[in-house]
Amino acid sequence: MCRFMMGKLIVRSAILAIVLGATAVPGVARAVNEMESNHPISSAQALTVVVEQGSPTGGATVDGVLGNLTGTAVVDLDFYVLRGREGDVVTVDIDGGMGGVRRVDTILGIFGPGPTYKLLRYNDDAGYPLDLGSTHPYDSRIDNFRLPATGDYTVGVSSYPRRFTDGGTTTSNALNGFSNGDYTLVISGVSSPVVHINIDIKPGHGNSLAPINPTSKGKIPVALLGSRDVSVSDVDVTSLTFGHTGNEASLSKCSGREDVNDDGVLDIVCHFENQPAAFSPTDEEAILKGKLEDGRLFEGRGWLKVVPAKAVY
Repeated sequence: MCRFMMGKLIVRSAILAIVLGATAVPGVARAVNEMESNHPISSAQALTVVVEQGSPTGGATVDGVLGNLTGTAVVDLDFYVLRGREGDVVTVDIDGGMGGVRRVDTILGIFGPGPTYKLLRYNDDAGYPLDLGSTHPYDSRIDNFRLPATGDYTVGVSSYPRRFTDGGTTTSNALNGFSNGDYTLVISGVSSPVVHINIDIKPGHGNSLAPINPTSKGKIPVALLGSRDVSVSDVDVTSLTFGHTGNEASLSKCSGREDVNDDGVLDIVCHFENQPAAFSPTDEEAILKGKLEDGRLFEGRGWLKVVPAKAVY
């Protein structure tokens, strides 16, 4: 994209942000700008799934441009990748393709993981009735696509008549008067990529903050608290990291399952090396990260109090 095109895109993003703020559309993430180069398919732009508090699913919104906004049309494809869970029912929608700064007749594709990038679903024209955000039946939309497995999925945006095939290639490089232009891509129905769990640092310490001395050579016990949503038996304990950022490789060992907080649900206590956890004097919480056996990532945070090292005389 040239600077002129980026300027137009920023204006479009600002207008969309105002509209979303005014209408408070539920489940629609605020737009991010397309970042070139996001093709071929192996160079897809990574999207972050945004989930509103209290909602089980979320999505992503992108303001993009196929080719350019003025002048001679050029061949261009846009690809975006995001992670979803098996069973997610996802909708991928183009808004404003035929109603933007330059009208573009979009084509959508959803691809499975690489390196094969098998084409799983495809749409050219959504037709009637028009969905909210579209002013023309040529805007494309894929409704209610159930993800067959947990993993990465790539969304491709092309323009007529360049239909997608496996691998992110197209059947043609032909161009016409509706081959280039701006669009808004709205993806919804995707589960949060990170599951949040509760943890208890130094369980049994009561309601007071757990004291941590960063210079100590000991270990820090942390209870991963099970719930109706997350069973500790599903935790891949080898994936656990804990400390100042949550990325510290400080795991020492994990013990057997027990009900630490007497809620009738089994928990697991793991021990982390104190110094590798790399807490700083200003830290007020610790972060634990890990992975479940089904591939989902999880995170837990707990309050703590960093105490000064004992003075040496």
